[in-house]
Amino acid sequence: MSRNGYLTSRRFWLVVAAIILALLLLGTTAIKTAAQTTPSFSIVSVQRDTSVTIETANFPPNQTFTVTMGAMGTRGVNGVNVGTLDSGAGGVLTATFNIPDQLKGARTIAVRASTAHSNPYFAFNWFYNNTAAISSPPPGDTTPSPGTDAAGIPTFVVTGVRQGESVTISTSNFPANQTFSVTMGAMGSRGLGGFPAGTWNSGAGGAQSVTFDIPAEMSNTGRIAIRLSTAHTNPYFAFNWFWNRTTGS
Repeated sequence: MSRNGYLTSRRFWLVVAAIILALLLLGTTAIKTAAQTTPSFSIVSVQRDTSVTIETANFPPNQTFTVTMGAMGTRGVNGVNVGTLDSGAGGVLTATFNIPDQLKGARTIAVRASTAHSNPYFAFNWFYNNTAAISSPPPGDTTPSPGTDAAGIPTFVVTGVRQGESVTISTSNFPANQTFSVTMGAMGSRGLGGFPAGTWNSGAGGAQSVTFDIPAEMSNTGRIAIRLSTAHTNPYFAFNWFWNRTTGS
């Protein structure tokens, strides 16, 4: 091979290597961005049998979300279409959706927002179908979060917070004589893989009030996800979130 031919071949492989490196870096950036922006939303207010207002967090920009409502426990999957939400600049948005005729009279309603991509963005939550004014959102928000399902399934709400120190919850439908591990993590994590915050035995089960210390690693975090789960193959679990601000409760 001539020297010119060698140089041409070398340049070709250098270009190929540069392209591969650029693609790898682009992919890494995309993965990091996706990991840092998990869409979620909270319930701001409800007008019984009329409408629900939500406030989003970490919504991606320039996406059209289809909003559906369904029975409790469905997470809004295959629910009644109640409209769309254009995320615009993304981030924090407030939107109101009408409660469909099929769900009027229901005690609790699941609501979901999702895009139509093959790998869609989505978020879901639920609310009590009773008129309620909830500040946007208040310290110690007691609005239940995704995954807390219908009667007979463990749920809990947050009833009090001591900033950076402890959180008090009120349980419902908890099974008796079960040991729950408590974890707290970043908002959007649902407490999965969070920092240990102790264990709790449910005793007689049902409705109870219990307080957990906030792990030191989360003491300065603005919003905290909290999860209670057992270690069974098919575990009991429930999760919620709260503002890390001292409340009057």
